[in-house]
Amino acid sequence: MTGSPRPPAAFRAASWFDDRFRIRGASASLYCFPFAGGTAGYYAPWAERFHDAVELVPVQLPGRGPRMAEPGPTDMAGLADEIAAVIARAPTRPLLFGHSMGAIIAFEVARRLDRLGSPAEFLFVSGRPAPPIGRPESLVSTLPRAEFVRVLRDYGAASEEILAHEELLDVLIPMMRADFALIERYGYTPGQALSCPVLAWCGDADPDVRAEEMRGWGEMTSERFELFVRPGGHFFLTDHRAEVAVTIQQALKV
Repeated sequence: MTGSPRPPAAFRAASWFDDRFRIRGASASLYCFPFAGGTAGYYAPWAERFHDAVELVPVQLPGRGPRMAEPGPTDMAGLADEIAAVIARAPTRPLLFGHSMGAIIAFEVARRLDRLGSPAEFLFVSGRPAPPIGRPESLVSTLPRAEFVRVLRDYGAASEEILAHEELLDVLIPMMRADFALIERYGYTPGQALSCPVLAWCGDADPDVRAEEMRGWGEMTSERFELFVRPGGHFFLTDHRAEVAVTIQQALKV
């Protein structure tokens, strides 16, 4: 469904975004924030699912993909400050989507966009309780290797093939530890409600995210809130990406 692409842009190591899916003439940009251990590539299959008016802009955090040589983020506030400052200068209307850890990053970016006078048009979140609720993640990042691998297996962020491959684990574990540490250090600070609507999703079999906890996102906005509960565990999103894309576009009326 994508229209004419913009002239190719180099995906530099210092870039916050994967620019491969930019669309000439798009009026809105959907910035997609990854889960712990995730990369911009997770959202690549979404590119063909959006109307020409909406361009997909996966967010590429340091410490992974083309930015593997850079240290991972250690401070949520600083991370959100940097990303929001870049988004606020963009010519398109910002839409924010985040899954799991990405939901918290997207929320903090949305707060900063409000303060910068460039509010997000929508915040879309999935697989993460409302910021004041949090999750019981203390000290996961510092577990011994064998215990940490068990957590990754339960989390479902990596295939059994990767978890059984020591060399691949040597690459994955530092990134995962850094991401878990980032979210472990996060503390919600009460503030003004967001000026944009919030739509939220979760899986009905997610052991760590219950629907009633997701409803807390409604208290984060002064605008409308809607929750969608779908079959699946923490990564239900992979099986329901087409439906999520349709719902997002229906919300935007495009």
